Amino acid sequence: MLYQLTLPSLAQSYRVRIERPDTLGISEKHIEDFLSSHIVELIPEEQLMLLAQERKFQEEADILALDRKGTLFIFELKRWQSSVENLLQVMRYGQKFGRYTYAQLEELVQRQQRLQGSLRLRHQEYFGLECPLPEQDFNREQRFVVVTNGVDNDTLEAIQYWSKKGVHINSLTYKLYQVAGEPYIQFDTYNPELDLLVETNPGIFIVNTNSTYMADAWRDMLADGKKGMAAAYYDRKHAVQRIGKGSTVFLYHTGVGVIAKGKATGPVQVSDYQGDAGEQYAVPLQFEWALTSPADWPARAPKAYEINAAIASGHRFRPTVFNASETMRDAIQQIWVARKG
Repeated sequence: MLYQLTLPSLAQSYRVRIERPDTLGISEKHIEDFLSSHIVELIPEEQLMLLAQERKFQEEADILALDRKGTLFIFELKRWQSSVENLLQVMRYGQKFGRYTYAQLEELVQRQQRLQGSLRLRHQEYFGLECPLPEQDFNREQRFVVVTNGVDNDTLEAIQYWSKKGVHINSLTYKLYQVAGEPYIQFDTYNPELDLLVETNPGIFIVNTNSTYMADAWRDMLADGKKGMAAAYYDRKHAVQRIGKGSTVFLYHTGVGVIAKGKATGPVQVSDYQGDAGEQYAVPLQFEWALTSPADWPARAPKAYEINAAIASGHRFRPTVFNASETMRDAIQQIWVARKG
C-alpha cells in the first residue's frame, strides 16, 4: 500500500489508489520493456543465476534462471487478458524447457551469454559450491513465476488454485500508481529463498569486473588507474544504470577482492562490445585509488572474507552491481589504508 502522508494531520493521510495500465495509457509492452531493462532488480543475483532472456521471434520464456540446487526458474510476463491464457503460456514453456537436458541448457547459455566452457563449473563458481553439481541434478524440477498486475485478480486466483494442486507456480506482482499526474510503478524483488532483502538508497556501489565471462574486462575498467569506468555487458548491462553521478563505486574482481575505488563522474554511456552493437553500458569513474597491476592484488586488495569479517556479515560479492552500506564502504577503506604501504 502507498499512502500520501498529510502533516501535521496524519489521520487525514490517504491511500493512493492502484491504477489499471489502460487508465494510464500504459501497455503490456511498456511493462515488458521496463522490467527487461530492470532485470537486475527483479531477480536477486545472489539467489538465481540468469541463463537466458527472451529474444525476438523466438519461442522462449521471458527469463530462465537456475538456483544453487539446479532448479530451473521460468519467468513469464502476463500479456493476455484471460487468466487461462496466462497460465497456459507459462505451462507450455514448462513443458518445453522442463525436458531440456543438461547439454541443452549448456548450449543455450553458451549461445546467449557467450559462456566459454562448462555450465557446471560456471554454476559452481557462481554459487561458491564445494564441487560442481552432477549433470543429472540440473533441471530436475521447475518453478514457474508469472509477473502480473496487482489488480488482475483472475490470474492471482488461478495461480493460487494450481499451487494448491501441486504445481510450483508463484506470482510476482507490480502495481501502478498516479501521483501528481505522473505514473509510478512499484514491484518487489523475487525472493525464492525468503531471505531478508533490504532495499537501500543509491549512492555506494560494488561492481563486479565480470572476470568469469570476460577475463580482460577489468583492464578496460581500470584503464590508466586515474580515469576508468564501471561496466556491465549483454544480459546484465542495465545493472549500472542505477549508478548516479557522484556515487562511490568499488570494483570487485572475483577471487581477488576490491581492486579500485572511485567516483562516478557522469551518466551511463552505451557503446559496442567486440562488434556487438550497444552491449556495453559503462559509467565513467575518477579513481581515488586503483590496483592496475595483478602483482599487487594478493597483498593489497581488500578480500571479500576480510570485509565480511569486519562488518560481521556473510555477503556474497557475485552480483554484477549491488548497493553497499556506509559500514561496508568504511570497512573496505580501512583495510585499504592499513595495507597500502
